[in-house]
Amino acid sequence: MHSFQNRKFVVFSNEKAFTLIEVLIAFSIFATIIFFMAPIFQIILNTKGNDAELQAMEWEVFSSQMKKEIRLSTRAVVDSGRLILTKDTETVQIEMYGSNLRRRVNSTGHEIILQNVSQSTFSIINSAVKIAVTDTRGKEYVVTCYSLVNWTGGT
Repeated sequence: MHSFQNRKFVVFSNEKAFTLIEVLIAFSIFATIIFFMAPIFQIILNTKGNDAELQAMEWEVFSSQMKKEIRLSTRAVVDSGRLILTKDTETVQIEMYGSNLRRRVNSTGHEIILQNVSQSTFSIINSAVKIAVTDTRGKEYVVTCYSLVNWTGGT
């Protein structure tokens, strides 16, 4: 039998192995990446709410512009789903163009004033214009714009 004294143990110093420090560093990098990925996914997946808020803000801007436009007009007529406003020598048309509402002056130009619209209706009540718009998500917006003058305009 051999004794334990004859056996020699050899330790190689160049063996590749993970130390506890390397494992901790790798885990901390992994945890940092995971920590920042969760909010990024939440931002990417939450664009639906942001689009609804943006549409509401666009509606507010559109309402303000239309109130000013109608307040300064001398005549308003609704013809074939278009709102036609007369102001001095200008004729301003507000009409659907695809999924947008556009503004044209003297039948020229192409100014988009509201986006993502599925349908719009204009109606004249006394010296006011009622504008009802439904967006592509099905939400309805309504505004009534009053004029400073009495119109003799029709429907």
